Amino acid sequence: MNPLLTGVIVPATTPFDDAEDLRLDWLEHNLRRWSTTAVRGVMVLGTNGEFRSVDDDEARAVVATAAAHRGDKTLIVGAGRESTRLTVRFIESIAEHADAIDYVSVLPPHYFKGAMTPEALRQHYVAVADASPVPVLLYVAPSYANGVLIPPAVVASLADHPNIAGIKDTSNDQITAYLLAAGGRDDFSVLAGTMNTIMTGLLFGSPGGVVSAANFFPDECAEVVRLASDGKQAESLAAYADLQRLIKVTGGRRGVASLKGTMNLLGYRAGVPRGPVRALDADETAAVREALEAHGKVVDEGGTR
Repeated sequence: MNPLLTGVIVPATTPFDDAEDLRLDWLEHNLRRWSTTAVRGVMVLGTNGEFRSVDDDEARAVVATAAAHRGDKTLIVGAGRESTRLTVRFIESIAEHADAIDYVSVLPPHYFKGAMTPEALRQHYVAVADASPVPVLLYVAPSYANGVLIPPAVVASLADHPNIAGIKDTSNDQITAYLLAAGGRDDFSVLAGTMNTIMTGLLFGSPGGVVSAANFFPDECAEVVRLASDGKQAESLAAYADLQRLIKVTGGRRGVASLKGTMNLLGYRAGVPRGPVRALDADETAAVREALEAHGKVVDEGGTR
């Protein structure tokens, strides 16, 4: 039986230096910092991890680093590929770290969108789950996956698979449908994948979320979930509102570029995105710094850039 994934998961960035080279030492630094916070765990090689911008050798190196430095945190590895065969092969290629990996997160194939029928998606996930040495989390992110969603009816069916443990929903409007599909079961976690929907999820029974802001405000994000879990809804909503206001003027400005730029200002080592995504320029960085300082956040120039 799969336990519920309560709390906040950090969807970790993958650090690249100014030459866009992978910096595993910077990832190790970030993992050590997150290990001292109240977050439940870390997910590597997701959307914020720029998994589309790393090759498989680099991806395996990221997994090895995370497995070695996860501390007592839950570790999730993004493993989705554009075919069932390649997804299974990648999971097999990191199986040597299976003892340190708690879950693999699998984005649906989406290049051939028209072929992604409910039955095709169901068969894909069953095959992956049958082959995986660790439990599978479904991953819905239509903005990054050509609009492909996993239908709630398919989620309800897949929830019966003993090696499918939950779903990360990064859509803007499906969290309640997935919670209804899960039917309140205690062996299938429905996790919000964005701060925009985490409060809705918590109010309707989600145990937590995988949210970008946890990269740089880990304890603040964890506190929102803790308060809600303790039944302190008013306090949770107030903390959430304060946090959202700050996110919108810092890490939420321009996707992974703002995310990394904010991390760098708070002592994390995130570096830059890989091109063609451009890093924050000097004016953008100054605006983020000003917003952080205005909200009482101590800017730590010990980060990168």
